[in-house]
Amino acid sequence: MNRLIILVLLLLPAKELLAQIEGASQSRSGSFYSLFGVGFPTDNNNTRELGLGILGVSLDNMDSNSLQNPALWGKNFLTTASTGFNLSQFRATGSSSKSVNQLLEAGYLQVTFPVIREKLGISGSVYSVTRSNYRFVNIDSTVSSPDNVINYASDVRGAGGINKIEAGIGWTINKNISVGYAPSLTFISQNNSEDVFFSQSGYTTSNSDSKVTGTTIGHRFGALFSFNNLFRSNDRISLGASATLPITIDAQEKTTVTKFVNGQEQEVPLRGAQEGEITLPLEINAGLTYYPTSLVNFSLEGLYEQWSDYESAFDPNSELSYMSDRIKAGLGAEYHPYRTNSSSFWSNFRYGGGISYDSGHLNIEGQDISTLWFSAGLGIISPDPRSRSSVDISIRYGLRGTTNNNLIREKIWALNLSINLSELMFFRQKLN
Repeated sequence: MNRLIILVLLLLPAKELLAQIEGASQSRSGSFYSLFGVGFPTDNNNTRELGLGILGVSLDNMDSNSLQNPALWGKNFLTTASTGFNLSQFRATGSSSKSVNQLLEAGYLQVTFPVIREKLGISGSVYSVTRSNYRFVNIDSTVSSPDNVINYASDVRGAGGINKIEAGIGWTINKNISVGYAPSLTFISQNNSEDVFFSQSGYTTSNSDSKVTGTTIGHRFGALFSFNNLFRSNDRISLGASATLPITIDAQEKTTVTKFVNGQEQEVPLRGAQEGEITLPLEINAGLTYYPTSLVNFSLEGLYEQWSDYESAFDPNSELSYMSDRIKAGLGAEYHPYRTNSSSFWSNFRYGGGISYDSGHLNIEGQDISTLWFSAGLGIISPDPRSRSSVDISIRYGLRGTTNNNLIREKIWALNLSINLSELMFFRQKLN
């Protein structure tokens, strides 16, 4: 990340930071806290999982796919394809100012294919790990001499993050145990820019742009344990876990400065490309889902990410230790009335809801930047009995951050939509 931009942002007084977010309301940007490090961790769950407030690592469902646990890919009977879209509104409040930001973004893309139905399956996917999307405008002045005050405005922007292109395999060993493995190409593409405008013609407008890029190979493992008839006839419990190993990205940063002199644009490299490493932490997910009947299920899941081990050669403030280990826990429930074959209109859907608490991966001015989420979801099931396709919608409300120590509190409304195609493909009917 551009050393100059981050250093300036972290050293600005709190009042100037709050003044900056007022300008962000005029642009499409995301969370204020995505400016730190390599961006804010992404919730790359599908919409059904978001509506339950859980990770999805133990949600054993052969009708649809999930990114969360590679072991689930070996249990599919159908070929599946899924993608999602997210619309978020961030209402940021500080001690002296407010702003409203909105962000529309694509989520993930995943395809799973059963090589041997309910035994061996493969998955291919593209999704984000972290995401930066911020913009801050600061208006200030400086004194060049006792009789000369120079007004200026700086416009700081950032976009990008860390993404994965992943392929994996899931294997159902027996009716109780499934395992999975997913290697990935992990890459960072992050852009940061700052424009400075002066009120006096004698001072030229300048622009600095930096881009961080790099790649590495990542590894993820998963396991699922399923047991039937534990407490009553036809009940079921699933215990799931996954682990993403730490990775180190070999990256480089290129920075250029553009100045306008006498109406002419001049682009000058600030320095040669700088090379360094970015280290991302271990991630562990675990949880259980209980199905007392085929109509109801309850899930309790948690996540741990060791962000205190984060390092970046392009972040001059990483030694300030504003990263902290992240813990997230979610509790959700789901009801499937469409399985009753009722003719009632309200029985054609799947309903879900949940609550989750995320301690966050940032600790700023001694304050954890935590998030409390309330979630509700609706699944619209295909009426075709030969298909298990669905459209899922979730609405979430979150409270992030705090106004203590002149920080920023965000109220977040999120609307998530995913389209899930689950079909029986490459099947040759028998002829009598």
